[in-house]
Amino acid sequence: MVKFYMSSEQEKEKSKKYYPLPELSENARVKSMDEYKKMWKKSIEDPDAFWAEEAKMVDWFEPYDKVWIQESKYDDNFVGQWFVGGKLNVVYNCIDRWIEKGYGDEIALIWIGEDDTEKKYTYKTLKDDVCKAANALKELGVEKGDRVCIWLPMVADLAIVMLACARIGAIHSIVFGGFSAESVKDRIDDSDCKLLIVADQTRRAGKAKPMKDNLEGIIEECSSIEHVCIVKVTGADTYSYDKDVDFTALMDKQSTDCECEVMDAEDPLFILYTSGTTGKPKGVVHTTAGYLVYGMSTNKYVWDYSCLIDLKGVKPKDRDVWYCTADIGWITGHTQIIYSPLALGAISIMYEGVPTWPHKGRFWELCQKYNVTHFYTAPTAIRALMKFGDEEVKKWDLSKLKMLGTVGEVCNWPEWKWYWTVVGNGSTGEKPVGRPIVDSYWQTETGSYMMVNFGAITPMKPGSCTFPFFGVNPKLLDEEGDEVEKTNTQAYFAYDRPWPGLMRSVWGDHPRFVNTYLKKFDGHYFTGDYAMIDDEGYYFILGRSDDVIKVSGHRLGSAEVESAINSHPKVAESAVVPYPHPVKGSTIFAYVTLMTGVDPSDDLKKDIQKHTRKVAGPAVLPEIIMFTEAVPKTRSGKIMRRILKAIATKQDIGNTMTLANPEVVENLIEEREKLGEIKF
Repeated sequence: MVKFYMSSEQEKEKSKKYYPLPELSENARVKSMDEYKKMWKKSIEDPDAFWAEEAKMVDWFEPYDKVWIQESKYDDNFVGQWFVGGKLNVVYNCIDRWIEKGYGDEIALIWIGEDDTEKKYTYKTLKDDVCKAANALKELGVEKGDRVCIWLPMVADLAIVMLACARIGAIHSIVFGGFSAESVKDRIDDSDCKLLIVADQTRRAGKAKPMKDNLEGIIEECSSIEHVCIVKVTGADTYSYDKDVDFTALMDKQSTDCECEVMDAEDPLFILYTSGTTGKPKGVVHTTAGYLVYGMSTNKYVWDYSCLIDLKGVKPKDRDVWYCTADIGWITGHTQIIYSPLALGAISIMYEGVPTWPHKGRFWELCQKYNVTHFYTAPTAIRALMKFGDEEVKKWDLSKLKMLGTVGEVCNWPEWKWYWTVVGNGSTGEKPVGRPIVDSYWQTETGSYMMVNFGAITPMKPGSCTFPFFGVNPKLLDEEGDEVEKTNTQAYFAYDRPWPGLMRSVWGDHPRFVNTYLKKFDGHYFTGDYAMIDDEGYYFILGRSDDVIKVSGHRLGSAEVESAINSHPKVAESAVVPYPHPVKGSTIFAYVTLMTGVDPSDDLKKDIQKHTRKVAGPAVLPEIIMFTEAVPKTRSGKIMRRILKAIATKQDIGNTMTLANPEVVENLIEEREKLGEIKF
């Protein structure tokens, strides 16, 4: 059983459930847990009828013939085709239809620069810019089915060009702006991109850094690229390449009229690369209709924010304000900043900068300024901000907030409790009540949430992603693929049926898709994670199945060990990996980040070890502790244990292109060298 360790003062609260503010359920789309259970049961027993009802949210150019057919064009028996024969366009559903329904002057997207530059896009102005970008792409020869690589920081143009691609049927492949030029090249080569769209420079924490210049000597080797389109962010001069196009200038001269391309339901919408165990990224392919319907459904029911899809008495200008802090270079940004909120007709916020600049309360300042009602961020960000103390939050007016949320990794007890009490102003009495924390479990591959609490109605348990979303039937399996019936037992986490938002393939390598996700357990999609279910049916994710540390025969999940270490009052974050031991087989090597202002010392190492043994038992001893400022992660917050294992054992670290913070690797290697030979 996974444990989320608490201090002795908090121990008495560990069996409590936490409850959302009761008034949230009054106007909720699902008003009670009994109603949720009935709807979930229907979605499992009659998925065709359930998803047909959900698909009514979409405006179709031509209706579909069947909701789902199992006979896949990929010749496997799990992933089929959804909304077969239907014709639509995602951007029409995100923008044009709201204009046609009379909402053209309402706010769709608010972009904020780190210097407080602001662009408020109505549906009309958003359509104008998207059409200009789409026409510019067409002038450069981009057609339906062509791949376009986009390497931009979180500037407004990123949203514009991705929507422009989808408008004309081009397949966008967005690369996180913090990745290297080599990683851009690899993605271009893998999917034969016709165009690259790149910024002249990127702004981060008040400094301009080169972007286009980083491509020199690299982009020239990409044989499929016909044009390199430069978006002017700072207006800086860049190195000259004979395929360069001033995309900003090209857009400015275009017409604001551009018809939406008619797309088949199963046409690819985008490719998004995600890390693999080998270090070679996989090009996850998401298709048009299934991805759209599933993303809209998850956001509509889970968050209950008011939007044009069903205003329910709310004036368009008084809609809730949705703020997801992710980068669009990741699936969270695709689904939760752009496609799902716009298709539902919500007000979505997109922020360029980091949460700690120009001051440490930047997130909360934006929440106050824009009257944010629904706030969605990562536990990584929460841990970083809680280090600076409560006052950085309390100086801002967060009274408009209705719901909070987390994504990317398990939100352990210390950060969950801080988020609940300090940001959410939640109570801690016998029956704690407050602003709900939506704990969402999903992957790049799944399109949107798989396991999640419905904010308005679901009682919460810290660290639990609670229950499955509609159409999702989770299974806990043993090594032989048999279902594990016992509660509080670690098992492999899988799903026994497809859903509309599931990826369809790995670009150019369908066998890799089948072998990675569908082969381990026949008839199941394997998440690659361990999980367990408690006595009340709550699900807990225990970490990747290759993240288990076996010490003297004891199988220890990384999430459990890290939670125990993190419960020490001077620890901000930790990451653990196995390290070879001559007697135990393996022992625990812990990378520990301390709270701001805490100095590392040998005495503190001993205190952390003593504390961990006390709260988690004698088997859970971080025998080796290395203090560090940060650990390598993907932008979605997943700790890259493959790299941490390699550093600990002084092995080749392999590919680091999927890291959000590659600069930490060199520092970790230096710190590891200082430890020298480890003797037991």
